[in-house]
Amino acid sequence: MIVFLCILGLAALYCYLFNFIGLSLWFNFLWVFISIILAFLTFVLFVAILFVFWKKTDPKKKFRHMLLHQVCHMILFCINVKVKVIGKENIPNVPFVCYANHKSDIDPVALYYGLHRVCSAVGKKDLFKYPVIKQCKPVFGVIAIDRENDRAAAKEIIKGIRAIQDGMSYIVFPEGGIKSRDTEEMVNLRAGAYKLVTKSEALLLPAAILGSSKTKKRKTLFSRVKITLIFHKPMTPMEYGNMNTTEIGEHVMEMINKDVLEYENKSSN
Repeated sequence: MIVFLCILGLAALYCYLFNFIGLSLWFNFLWVFISIILAFLTFVLFVAILFVFWKKTDPKKKFRHMLLHQVCHMILFCINVKVKVIGKENIPNVPFVCYANHKSDIDPVALYYGLHRVCSAVGKKDLFKYPVIKQCKPVFGVIAIDRENDRAAAKEIIKGIRAIQDGMSYIVFPEGGIKSRDTEEMVNLRAGAYKLVTKSEALLLPAAILGSSKTKKRKTLFSRVKITLIFHKPMTPMEYGNMNTTEIGEHVMEMINKDVLEYENKSSN
């Protein structure tokens, strides 16, 4: 992975500098430990500086998404999660809105990694009270929905529609958060979530995330979790044009839950 190689390269450079200046440490292995920490902090500082400039530029720039994809890969590796993608050929090369079930905090990371496209996401406003996630909003063109303020939510949806028309794609979890970890099935339908795709007339990409709930149930990180992503053939505006948002939501839910039931039946056998 590029991020790992960059950090290891920086760590090797710090080790060399420690040796070059003749820094005396009690044990040589401390050089490696301290060098890795300094390398990680240097990488974080580098990204933080990039974010300052990226806030003022187009969120569709490919380099930042390539970097984010590598970071997602590193996160999945560190928490011992393997992602398998089925239906990769169904992922469009043109703007789309991807709708998926949501059972784990790792879902956005796994889905972004599996899509491997320049895309952003729609999330609830409460998520952006955390400093790191807050910085990602302008850098990656994230849409923050305030559920308690319809007017503010409508403004964000309009921003998203314009962004899609300008070439951005989005990830949406239409359940409105993690409603249940007892099943991988969609258990809630927020019809308003589908306004983003209907108003922008983009492709609608249904995606099923299977196995992610196991990340919360495992006892240690040594137990590997396998997540399967299934991307269905995208629906065109012509296909969903005669349906209202509730009907679209029910159709997408039916497709995803069918995948979930098949997955659970195979797992139980």
